[in-house]
Amino acid sequence: MHIALTLDYELFFGRQTGSPDACLFKPCDALLRILDAFSAPAVFFVDASYLVRLRESAEQFPHLQQEYLAVVSHIRELEARGHQIQLHIHPHWFDSWHDGQQWHTVIDRYRLTQWSSYDIASIVDRCTRELNQHLKHKVFVFRAGGWCIQPFAPLAQPLMDNGISVDSSVYHGGGACSQAHDFDFRSAPTVARWNFDRDPCRAVDSGTFTEVAISSHQVSPLFYWCFALNRLLARGEYHTSFGDGCAVANSRADLLHLLTHYSHMAVSVDGFKASLLQRAFDKAWRKQQDGFVVMGHPKSLTPYSLGRLNRWLQGVYNKGLRLSGYHRPAPARVSATPAVIKAIHE
Repeated sequence: MHIALTLDYELFFGRQTGSPDACLFKPCDALLRILDAFSAPAVFFVDASYLVRLRESAEQFPHLQQEYLAVVSHIRELEARGHQIQLHIHPHWFDSWHDGQQWHTVIDRYRLTQWSSYDIASIVDRCTRELNQHLKHKVFVFRAGGWCIQPFAPLAQPLMDNGISVDSSVYHGGGACSQAHDFDFRSAPTVARWNFDRDPCRAVDSGTFTEVAISSHQVSPLFYWCFALNRLLARGEYHTSFGDGCAVANSRADLLHLLTHYSHMAVSVDGFKASLLQRAFDKAWRKQQDGFVVMGHPKSLTPYSLGRLNRWLQGVYNKGLRLSGYHRPAPARVSATPAVIKAIHE
């Protein structure tokens, strides 16, 4: 079984973005103490759009230069310690701005597909080049901000042009529709990985891209009632996340659906969601699935979720299994013929 622990390395996108120290550095330090005990690697999907805007804004506000250098140094350290760095993009950063004191977040164009074709190509190119210049190993895996990978066709050529041949945004059964989020993975295959061309939810044997799906599990409305109750009643540091910002709120329709219907959730190490980690893994193990990809965010980790992660890793390694990163497809799978490129864009 291919097992990967993936973390979206990013700030918050609500009215307060939070700080790199609380959202990135401190939670990663706590996480790495656990991973080091198992010599276990993780994959960090770095929000390169934040890096680009941080560097650009440092020209106007010099104190941001220190923040930029600190984040770059941290990313380099993560890679030097054996962890994999891959590409994550939240394009709303290019509409957001800094006033010298704080970021003002604008999420009118939260999804890449809300931008023009020219802008999509420019954003993907700028973000990939920004991240690659700090790494020893160039990125080849993409995760869309907020899972918003659909429609994929406008993204295909810019990703190919930048050496991206693998996506890891889809989780079976997932879906959301709000001001920011819009994706529907209900038709996605239930296997761990597949090839695709135009639609990441439609397997194509000779597809140009590879989807390495985030693992998912079905949860009842009761879980979300417990989730809400935990947030209302939890006190103290045990259930308090490291991050010091505010998340973008779900739509009322999405919240109502979660509280009244069964739904699918990505397997996660974030906060209370980590309570389901072991159960999801045990189910995948019984079904002899050949892949298990867990996701999370450093900003959303808590002492509780880190404890759950530690116990899960003990069980994984006691089975003789190990964590690993993503594997680059063979060169023949990366390149695309003109006919394939034409098909993707039609």
